[in-house]
Amino acid sequence: MFGVRRLASGVLTGALAGAAACGGPAAPTAQVAPARGMPVIVDTDMASDDIMALAYLLDDPAVSVRAITVEGTGVAHGLPGARNALRLIRALRIRQPIPVGYGPPSPLAGSRSFPLAWRAGADAMYGLGLAMDGLGLPAWRGPQPAESAVRLLVRTITRSPRPVRLITLGPLTDVALALRADPGIADKIAGIYAMAGAVRVPGNEPVHGLAEWNVYIDPTAAARVLRSGIPMTFIPLDASDNVPITPFFRNVVQAHPRTRAMRLVANMLRDPYYTQAPVYFWDPLAAVTATDQRAVRLQPERLVIGTAEGPGRGVTRVSPSGTTARVAVWASAPAFQRQFLTVLNGGRPLPVPTVPAARRLAVSFDGSSYRYHGPRGAPAGPLQVRLADRSPVALDSFGLVIGKLLHGRTLADVQAVIRRGTATRVPAWFKVAATIPAAPYAQPAWGVTLGPGRYALVCQRVRDGAWYALTTVIIR
Repeated sequence: MFGVRRLASGVLTGALAGAAACGGPAAPTAQVAPARGMPVIVDTDMASDDIMALAYLLDDPAVSVRAITVEGTGVAHGLPGARNALRLIRALRIRQPIPVGYGPPSPLAGSRSFPLAWRAGADAMYGLGLAMDGLGLPAWRGPQPAESAVRLLVRTITRSPRPVRLITLGPLTDVALALRADPGIADKIAGIYAMAGAVRVPGNEPVHGLAEWNVYIDPTAAARVLRSGIPMTFIPLDASDNVPITPFFRNVVQAHPRTRAMRLVANMLRDPYYTQAPVYFWDPLAAVTATDQRAVRLQPERLVIGTAEGPGRGVTRVSPSGTTARVAVWASAPAFQRQFLTVLNGGRPLPVPTVPAARRLAVSFDGSSYRYHGPRGAPAGPLQVRLADRSPVALDSFGLVIGKLLHGRTLADVQAVIRRGTATRVPAWFKVAATIPAAPYAQPAWGVTLGPGRYALVCQRVRDGAWYALTTVIIR
């Protein structure tokens, strides 16, 4: 899954600044070693967060990845994505042979697809082809993957002596097709852990902002898998909205490059995109939840997925007529980071340092008013900004803009702009330093870096677009 909500120029918007499978044998990938641990199949679309999730799963000694299937309807196109999966297996020096296949390019119904620019970046594996810190990801020169994802799923599940755990990190097209090809495999799947859905929070798809991208692309497939009778655990935006990627996490990873998996993640996080835009650990949280559920709060819900045309298509909601599934309704960023980093670091715990109180800012929203919690002044440099959305109103989210006030301007000047109704245009004397979102029931702790100056904290309620100038903070 890949997507982001961005607050910019005074408007909260939903944006983010395949060949069909053919027959033949799966590409050989590595030397021989006995498969041990929990048997897992990963169905992925090879977006950047998928790569991090796969690095975790491939490095976890408690997991045995038996196959990787790449969604042709996902962010990467099927064949390039399968090649990239093979590149990752080789770069991490995985000894267990892992077959890789890819699926058809079209969803079961409709013609939705990820933006072309996203797909081009994923096909190119985000420029990770150069050797960096001793980790090389050159183009795949071995046998070309020709395995059908559907055939690979059916064969791997059928032949497994133990029920397999299926971890899905993209649209659910391949899984739905495999169940249609052989409904009997449902009895040999121990459970599905899916990064999918936005249940009680806004979605991140670009048209209506109601659905989550993976379900939005192929809601027909997602609905069929939900109704298949296989135990399902959804890790939706409700949970991942609590685990943003921050500069604090990036700094820890880059300071401890002792394993190949850690160096891979460190190289990816060098791109400033990950800490300058609101980006979350979507798929890594799903991977961690599939192996260790201490980082999330799970509860049973009866879910329905909209498949009819219109704004509700792809929307995942609770309904008395729905199918029962477990849903991660909240996630702990520290618990996630602890498990994720321990595995990437070869089993050695690697905590993310806590931020001193003098560098912690917090804004809370109760549905009718905002409150600021923190110092009136803070030292320049990295700061933690926690947003807590406690509104009782469904889908009632807000965003925070942090802007540097120039030319002696004050909070009263910001308030005057809001009263005049011109808040959709950013004044020249208000230099936007950070734009960060908070979804209902979430309490994400973001990291921002601010230089010296006077900064205004301005909130916007998404439901009605109303602005509120909250306070100023002096950065020394």
